[in-house]
Amino acid sequence: MDIPSKVISARMQTEEVMENTDKFGFSDFAPILSEACGPALQLADAHSRLANEMFAALPEQMKVEQAVICGLVRMTTTGWVELLILVGNGAGLGAMKIACGMFETSVMAEYLRQTPAEIEDYIGYFRILQFKRIQESPGVVSAEKSAEIEKEYNRVKPRFQDKNGRIRKQWNKHSISYMAEKIGRKNQYELAYSIAASIHHDNFEALMAHVSGDGSAFDVDSPPSLEWIEQALVSGHIYLHHALATLNDLLKLGFQEHLRLADEKFEKVWHKPSN
Repeated sequence: MDIPSKVISARMQTEEVMENTDKFGFSDFAPILSEACGPALQLADAHSRLANEMFAALPEQMKVEQAVICGLVRMTTTGWVELLILVGNGAGLGAMKIACGMFETSVMAEYLRQTPAEIEDYIGYFRILQFKRIQESPGVVSAEKSAEIEKEYNRVKPRFQDKNGRIRKQWNKHSISYMAEKIGRKNQYELAYSIAASIHHDNFEALMAHVSGDGSAFDVDSPPSLEWIEQALVSGHIYLHHALATLNDLLKLGFQEHLRLADEKFEKVWHKPSN
């Protein structure tokens, strides 16, 4: 699950021959993207390689708590690869949806690193979901497996019940906004994430974000396009940096200087604060 060291190139060429003449992606979009975002894409390549180096330095054995947080970091970096594929094909709005998920996994990773007592809830709620699934679809597992799932459900259920015996609808007691504020990323939640979440959940703000041109004609913009590319790229890059910092702090990997330089180069390329 490591990030491939050559996941992207400066030109973000994504076309692949699929039979004879059919190609995947938009071959004529690569030069346009390179012209608009070349330095940012080169830096994205370099920092994807940094992620590879950090994953290569992971210890062979980790505690369960560490493995959970590491897994969330890996989900964030996998999202980064997915985001870059969409950016490379001019699908900025799709990339924004990926950025939304990257924010959530990177925030949860750092939040759980700072509040490890809640990791047991993160793990245990899996048993609640398993039981819910078999209740909704009886017969999908064997009777033996069903009994095992119910036993585990009854074991963890008290952790998630309120005073009236009702089970909460998610593993965490707090919202993602609370977690973001707790780890000092409230501004990201209020602006960048809020916009990405609108796009992901298709409210009216999302509909207006899809409108192409100057908005005078109601026509949904479609790939390939430079619309939302920079917003997605800068947001995903920020969340990648946060996730890698969490990994470094969690496992004491010794990449502090690498990450400091990565942040400096990010600021130099984008010429704007990490919102």
